[in-house]
Amino acid sequence: MTVAGGTRTRVEQPGTVAEAADLLRGSSGPLLFRGAGTKRAWAGRPAEPALVVDTARLSGVLAYHPADMTVAVGAGMPLADLQALLAEEGQWLALDPGTEEAGATVGGLLATGDSGPRRLRYGALRDLVIGVTLVLPDGTVARGGGRVIKNVAGYDLPKLLYGSLGTLGLVAEVVLRLHPRPGASATATVRVPVDRAAELARRLRASPLEPAAVDWADLDGGLLAARFEGTAAGVEGRREAALALLADGAPAAWRTGDGEQAVWRRLAEPHRPDGEATLAAAGTRPGRTSEVARALAASGDDAGVRTGLASRPALGLHTARFTGPPAAVAAAVTAWRARVLALGGTVLLRERPPAVDAELDPLGPPPSSVGLLRALRRRLDPQARCAPGRLGSWLDPAPREDGPRS
Repeated sequence: MTVAGGTRTRVEQPGTVAEAADLLRGSSGPLLFRGAGTKRAWAGRPAEPALVVDTARLSGVLAYHPADMTVAVGAGMPLADLQALLAEEGQWLALDPGTEEAGATVGGLLATGDSGPRRLRYGALRDLVIGVTLVLPDGTVARGGGRVIKNVAGYDLPKLLYGSLGTLGLVAEVVLRLHPRPGASATATVRVPVDRAAELARRLRASPLEPAAVDWADLDGGLLAARFEGTAAGVEGRREAALALLADGAPAAWRTGDGEQAVWRRLAEPHRPDGEATLAAAGTRPGRTSEVARALAASGDDAGVRTGLASRPALGLHTARFTGPPAAVAAAVTAWRARVLALGGTVLLRERPPAVDAELDPLGPPPSSVGLLRALRRRLDPQARCAPGRLGSWLDPAPREDGPRS
């Protein structure tokens, strides 16, 4: 494999944890760990690696206990393959990221912190992981929940690795907690602008209806969807109340089957890259959705770029799209980030054209926990070999001065 700049990069696919440990122990230089590669552009762009460890052969089911509702898998197992196997027992991993169809792997999803609409009901992947095997750059193997080694003693490995973007070591195996597959599902939809959507999401969250997901996107003036799951009788029993709640001033629809799936496919589109737009992810308190939307509109208008927004208002998770010349997009993202930070939130770049990187820090100001992040890096990867640059100045001992970039 040859990467940008002509540097020759070695690619290896270990088939066992022992092979992975031997491979890392005998290696030198920057490392990059790769699953399906569905989120390679998230956060910073890593430095050119000397070694890419591909997890394609660290795959398959290692142990499955349907009665206990747990499964252990190789980190390179595609989520779609795992879900198909679990469905035979009427179970599933309660996770529905938009990258599943693209082949996203279990280890990659843990490392990137990716999730989907049903996070509202079931929590994030970190809440479903009960064990993990991590291979450190020096070849040391750490198993969360099992043998404890001094480097990670006192740390909760699954929580530690969630969203770490491959900067702490190779996720090799994962043990997961499962749920019964819902017997029925239906989705209530209504077309409303963002302010109304935020209020309706708040009401849904406070109601006894227990939606599994609540998503909004600025499609055709605004589309809000609330998904309900459970037994057939239980879902149907919520129909009247859900439609009444959502239809306050606008007609609401109840969708099942193919019609329901079409709604969620459409709501997933604004979160996916198209090769042109820059995507940025923001996290805020759930009650801030309207302010996030207004901040985005103002930032886009000021910079002269097109913007779009998709939100999970009950979770406080938002994806913004920016389309325009790189310098103008960078100005819009910078302005939006400043406004979101003022609301107590965060903004990280996800997909974007490479030219945008020349104008903008993909990470922004480091979080308050940056001291802990750097201490963990020193313990687990003292030579800073794992994905250098992926978390940029957040993990650099002495963050560089970026001038006006923010």
